[in-house]
Amino acid sequence: MNSIYGRLPVSGHYLQKRLRFAGLARGLAAFAIALMVAAVVFYRLGWIVPQALIGLLLLVGGLSALALVVACYGLLRVWFTGVRGGHKVFAGFVLSLIALSPFATGAYLARVNPQANAAFTDGFAPEATAASSTAPASAFAAPTEMPSVVPGRRYLADAPRVYQAARTVLADHGWTVEDVIVGDPALAGAEAERQSDDLGVSTGAVPLPTPRAGIDAMVADDGLDRPDSDQYRVAAVARDRVFALPSDVTIRLVQEGGETFVDLRAVSRATGLDLGQNRRFIEAFLADLDLAMSGLETIDAG
Repeated sequence: MNSIYGRLPVSGHYLQKRLRFAGLARGLAAFAIALMVAAVVFYRLGWIVPQALIGLLLLVGGLSALALVVACYGLLRVWFTGVRGGHKVFAGFVLSLIALSPFATGAYLARVNPQANAAFTDGFAPEATAASSTAPASAFAAPTEMPSVVPGRRYLADAPRVYQAARTVLADHGWTVEDVIVGDPALAGAEAERQSDDLGVSTGAVPLPTPRAGIDAMVADDGLDRPDSDQYRVAAVARDRVFALPSDVTIRLVQEGGETFVDLRAVSRATGLDLGQNRRFIEAFLADLDLAMSGLETIDAG
């Protein structure tokens, strides 16, 4: 018996399976990113010690890798079997790559930079090698290779003028200046010792007293103001932008004739592996110093 329904095309409703762990990869990757941000913030605030930071970062790396594996398996299921939930798995795949990107960057920096915790210009080589070999390594591996060497600078200008430009660069970088020594440090130490042993009576005129408020105002006005000299040695502390890990930076300016040589040394204070950060400190400082000294002839000391 013929029926009107027999002439209609065959149609029906097909049930499509859903991927059970579609949101697992996305949730793991999102939690890993949130945990990584929280670990960095807590460390910057001083709430956790470096060992705890390392543990949290290892946990973040493990969760991110697990999320990537789950996301890849889910994408294969979606592609070959047509199960539902592909958008969640793809979101987990993207988030896991974002979470793993800092670790990939760190691995690349560790590969292309020396396994050391210091950097210096060629004029600082003897002192910098000794300083880097004795620096503590409380959080990361101890240095095993020669630190990075960066060419120094030689300016056709007197030391006071270069020192003024260096002060501008220090202020722009936000480095904390701890001490400034004017003149030869060895001679300065000998002069200070001689004056400490001198108990004689001064025969000069008695200076007029200066009010304490006036002294404080002058010091607060410019704490880095020093008399003109042919040598300067600046001790500063630089910090990276992510973890704010400190590095002790020494800047030496020496005038010879009409030229001034500039050398730097940067040593990580608490880590034995800097991933090239100290070299980047020196290169950024010298690049900005070249701009500050623009108009004068600049020659690499190396």
